[in-house]
Amino acid sequence: MTRPGKRRWHWLLLVVPFAWCVAAIPLVNRIGYVFGSIPFLLVWMTAGVLIGSGAIGLVYAIDRRRGDLDRV
Repeated sequence: MTRPGKRRWHWLLLVVPFAWCVAAIPLVNRIGYVFGSIPFLLVWMTAGVLIGSGAIGLVYAIDRRRGDLDRV
């Protein structure tokens, strides 16, 4: 359980993958650049998976360091 008044502002990091993959697609879809033989949109989405995994890992690490994880 969390103590009253304990803030979890770091959870806002979980908005980054959403903004990367969903909100920016209309802007990125207009770029016609090809990275090697791979379309830029595919490179963008692959980078989004890596950024999303990093954000989730960072939130987990912060929660673990703060002792916010439930013991099973």
